[in-house]
Amino acid sequence: MTASPAPRGACPTLDSPMPVADGLLARFRPEAGLSADQLTALADAAETHGNGLIEVTARGNLQVRGLSESSAAQFRTALADSGIVAQPAPAIEISPLAGEDPKAIADPRPLAQALRVVCDEALAQGPLSPKLSIVLVTGGQILLDGLKADIRLIARQKGWALELGSDTLGELDEAAIPAAVAIILNALQAEGPRARASDLAAHPIAAKIENLRPLAHSSVRPASYMVGPLSLSGHAPALRVGLPFGQVRARQVRDLAQIMSEQGVGEVRTAPDRSLVLIGFDASTLRDLAPALARVGYWTRPDATGVKLSICSGAEDTDAGVIQAAELAQGFYSGAPELIDGSFHIHVSTCAKGCPHAGRPGIVLDGSRLTLYRAPDAKPLATLDPAAIETGIVSLANRIRDTHQPGETTLSVLGRLGQQ
Repeated sequence: MTASPAPRGACPTLDSPMPVADGLLARFRPEAGLSADQLTALADAAETHGNGLIEVTARGNLQVRGLSESSAAQFRTALADSGIVAQPAPAIEISPLAGEDPKAIADPRPLAQALRVVCDEALAQGPLSPKLSIVLVTGGQILLDGLKADIRLIARQKGWALELGSDTLGELDEAAIPAAVAIILNALQAEGPRARASDLAAHPIAAKIENLRPLAHSSVRPASYMVGPLSLSGHAPALRVGLPFGQVRARQVRDLAQIMSEQGVGEVRTAPDRSLVLIGFDASTLRDLAPALARVGYWTRPDATGVKLSICSGAEDTDAGVIQAAELAQGFYSGAPELIDGSFHIHVSTCAKGCPHAGRPGIVLDGSRLTLYRAPDAKPLATLDPAAIETGIVSLANRIRDTHQPGETTLSVLGRLGQQ
């Protein structure tokens, strides 16, 4: 029996996994990169204590699925024994290449450390929303510009732009930022333990911040998702790879660990857009590393068709078995790649806490049925068998092809099918 999904605003952690369709979901961000041995330990723990599915989220967090009330504690112990430490809340998000990216405007690590002290001091006075996020945007080869943030700090040539939600408060020197963030956290605590930036008025907050220089709205654009080689300071190489729709099985993580050991790769770090960054290897290794990872299922080319299909990572519990959103996406990717045109998103109906792409049009997996998102009266587009998902996708793809007209998107065809 599956527990009811958590309410909107809940956030799964290692200490408090969240009930979802396929058991308990634990989410965390490692404080440091993971070695090959630690990756193997993660894979073994996920398979022993969960269902063996491991995900990297759109924000670059790790998720492990299929835990139970009895196994969650054992999973935490296994991680601790391997030396994997989770970053504490609230999230302070910086590039996985921080301090090593020659194209970045600034090194955000000193500021992130100062803000961690501010957050700890605030938490000593009272709770903060578990979903609160602080994002430090510094440009470079891995962009965080598209991440939603309660407090966003954008590096500039002289200082940092400070944003509260979607409002630009002004520009500050780095030394003045911790005090400014402390003011914002205090205001959030005054609103309640689940308060977010949207609950605060920008002008009263700005009036309390000293040495705040006027600044027009900072232009932050969604980042494009790219995989492939990267160049670190000192001309050292790195490689960014994608997880197909954010999800792999434990055996694929063990494959990654083995390749790292064979190729002499020092560590892997999680990154936004459901990706990983491998660092700590020689330039001569790069030629063989990408093909080796591609053979075990990782995306290593920026032109991978699947990057055009975004999903709300989740699962549906049906009478015949659990269907993962990633399995549904993989079905499209394998059976009908030409239909992946960027026009639609895959939602999951049991994700009651809210999808990060809640307003994006597309289809929703509701039990074993596919229907139009936000169209409750639409007829089912297809019914899936958990044991043969690709068969159902191929059938739907054939219907789309039969009615497709020149210049139409897949989403527009789905709209017609949902009304027939």
